Amino acid sequence: MRFEKLLALFVLFAAAVWSTPQSFAAPYLWSTALPKTGSVTIPAGDVVTLDTNVSLTDLTVNGQLICANKNLTVRSGWIMVHGLLQCGTDAAPYTKRLGLTLTGSNTSQDIMGMGTKFLGAMSGGRIVLTGENRLGWTRLAATANKGSLVIKLKVAPAWRVGDRIVVASTDFHYEHAEERTIAGIAGTAITLDKPLQKQHWCATEMFNGVALEECAEVGLLTRNIRIQGDAYSTTSGFGGHIMIMAGAKAKISGVELYHMGQKGRVARYPMHWHMVGDGAGQYMTNSSVVHSYNRFITIHGTHNTRVAGNVAFDTIGHGYYMEDGIEHGNVIEDNLGLSVDNAPSGLPTPSDKKASVFWISNPDNTVRRNVAAGSEHTGFWLGFPEHPVGLSTTNAVWPKRTPLREFDSNVTHSNAIRGLYVDGGENANRETIVTWFEPHANPANADSPKVPPVFSNFVSYKNRYEGIWMRGRSFPVLQGAKLADNWMGAYFASLSGLQPGIIKDSLVVGETANKGNPDSWENKGLDGRELPHWWPGAAGDSIRGIEYYDGPMQISRTLFANFQSNSLRKSGAITNLSPNPFWISSNSSSSEISFKNANRVWLDPLTPGHEGDSFSVIRDIDGSITGVPNRRIVPKNPTMYTPSCTRKAAWNAYICPYNYVGAYVKSHGVNIAGTELIRDDGAKRALGAEDGNPDNLHFVAIEDRPHTLNLPGPVPDRLTFVRFEQAGKALRLSLSYPASSFTVKLWGSNVANAANLGDLSTGGTRYFYDAAAQKLHLRLVSDDGSWKEYEVKK
Repeated sequence: MRFEKLLALFVLFAAAVWSTPQSFAAPYLWSTALPKTGSVTIPAGDVVTLDTNVSLTDLTVNGQLICANKNLTVRSGWIMVHGLLQCGTDAAPYTKRLGLTLTGSNTSQDIMGMGTKFLGAMSGGRIVLTGENRLGWTRLAATANKGSLVIKLKVAPAWRVGDRIVVASTDFHYEHAEERTIAGIAGTAITLDKPLQKQHWCATEMFNGVALEECAEVGLLTRNIRIQGDAYSTTSGFGGHIMIMAGAKAKISGVELYHMGQKGRVARYPMHWHMVGDGAGQYMTNSSVVHSYNRFITIHGTHNTRVAGNVAFDTIGHGYYMEDGIEHGNVIEDNLGLSVDNAPSGLPTPSDKKASVFWISNPDNTVRRNVAAGSEHTGFWLGFPEHPVGLSTTNAVWPKRTPLREFDSNVTHSNAIRGLYVDGGENANRETIVTWFEPHANPANADSPKVPPVFSNFVSYKNRYEGIWMRGRSFPVLQGAKLADNWMGAYFASLSGLQPGIIKDSLVVGETANKGNPDSWENKGLDGRELPHWWPGAAGDSIRGIEYYDGPMQISRTLFANFQSNSLRKSGAITNLSPNPFWISSNSSSSEISFKNANRVWLDPLTPGHEGDSFSVIRDIDGSITGVPNRRIVPKNPTMYTPSCTRKAAWNAYICPYNYVGAYVKSHGVNIAGTELIRDDGAKRALGAEDGNPDNLHFVAIEDRPHTLNLPGPVPDRLTFVRFEQAGKALRLSLSYPASSFTVKLWGSNVANAANLGDLSTGGTRYFYDAAAQKLHLRLVSDDGSWKEYEVKK
């Protein structure tokens, strides 16, 4: 009778377990009712209290298994949950120690599509693991030098002697993160079990009142609930994994996942929501993933989950991972990830060869206050495919055209390549390709208004290449950024258009007091610091702040500090992509720029055939760079400067009073590389072609000043001239053109024929043909700055 009453109570309150997890008065204890070895199934309707250590072949939970709050160990080949597995509740967390070890070496075994060596939940299954709620990570309060046994933290966390921690790298070497065990605690001072082998930096530097903090993160690895792979995992990379399937639910907090993940295997990750759909109310928080063999936490085909306050250290392939590009509404916040290795095999996906700490494949997620503290490639990789891929393939969703929900206050450092990469979405074969992020109000309609994506308060330092690489067509906005100690601070790669990408209210620092930890074989800076590019031949690479590319790009209200050239390498706050064979915008500009201890501009020496940097233009709107409003900064290209310009040797550039307009020239299969551009005063430059396109030239010229194109061979039967940007501004071109008849058209409509050469000096688009000299003169104008194609055809 007592059993029937308890069962009735269970049925009455079962629905409340998920919304408010709680302990149950169990009808029986494992220690008195179930075997401690072998294969065990808890039938539906049964409620069991786990009060003893067990070592099983496998465990199926169709009813409920509730952990007693006592020290426990469980070993099992796999655990399948169709009912409820619960250790702790929100109101009464599990406070003892639970060690759950997943065992096995049979890599071919497959249980209900989950493989083996798993803790899994199928439809109707619920996993609720609530360990102690302890602060997961903080930062150093002072630099910890090499050989230090004591480190000082910003706060005094509730950590304990015997806990394992990790101290992040603060140099260019992501692998310089160090794991230690706490030997003593006195307030914010932590005594380590052995000295640090590297310096871990912590300092706040002020630049004209703007604070820049570079302080190593310190993460707690130990949790009182530990789910781990067995000893075989360490030699094989075949660890355990957690998998939550459609219809199942998981709430995980205060849990350590150790030696989890199965190396190179798809869908075998330490923590994995797999095609759940709406995961509202589910989470993984205040937990750790330590020494994983395949990612950290994967959200696959699942929406509206929360991943927060976790510490994840040491894995292969992308760490925090959204798989197909359909995932949306998830909140990824306050997480720390570090020591992410590339997967040389390209498994489980090709992009894992270039691993990131955070892989975000759909912009409709909240990503805030996370730290990517070191990977072999990238900190945050935002690779948005055109459509979702993998199991979520559909043409109804457009990730690369979806507005950015929130990307705010994230930090990255110590990456071997770059800090933030917005590019490289996957195609249907999961190969990464060049991807323009172009969000629209209606992602399904490319003609709907564009929505500028705003990346706020991003901090990126000590990256060997770019602090930020961003490719987009919807004029991205980077605001409140702090970029320091990178080879290059920020690089926007985008097609030209009427609206610029914007960097504003930011701080960009070339070199801080953080000299890093150069290895013995590295070429070093004059002050002994690490160089971003230390290897022979590259150690002299110039250190750059913000680099203009095809653009257009606009910088405003930004402070540049500590960009100083020296005998080893050059440095400049503002520069252009060099060498660059591709188009560069003539609309890039700056205003309200300030400098502290900075060479304001550096343009690398020109190389033949690279017309992007040869024709670069930086417009100084208010004179905050050059000292004179509305001046242009141009390279040492003879067709770009005149005696009216001012030479700036420290910049390797000229300051000029002119406006410049640009054009493409296309010959449709005829090689025109080597064409000379000759200004009316005789200044000239031979034009190289874009890589692999000898029939495509581009250049920039002084507005409305006559220039001649001297082609290297006979004039092609068809030439196309493309003008865009600089609305209403004229480009004057002439070329030898022996032809008895020809047409000049704009988008198929005839272009007006001027009465004489002098008539070309004013007005819009027109042409004049000098029959005696067999010379064609063109005046090309884009009235609104949009793309205009003019065809000259015999």
